[in-house]
Amino acid sequence: MERSLHCLQNQRLQNQQCQSAEKQLSITWRERIYRWYQLRRERDSLRHLSDDMLKDIGISRDDVQRESRRPFWDDHGWRR
Repeated sequence: MERSLHCLQNQRLQNQQCQSAEKQLSITWRERIYRWYQLRRERDSLRHLSDDMLKDIGISRDDVQRESRRPFWDDHGWRR
């Protein structure tokens, strides 16, 4: 019984991963371009925050510089 429950849980996890992969493939170019534009705005906004504001959210100025130098297509959050 325990083994079959474990197999069932693994199968559900694999199905969720497949659905997630299908969702990623269905992203249109319009959505992708909009996301790139959004990233550019967010990174630009980060650059203009004061050091006190950055300290409040737990980000250093070096982190902001590193993030702002990333290319617009480099988006780790796209697949959430």
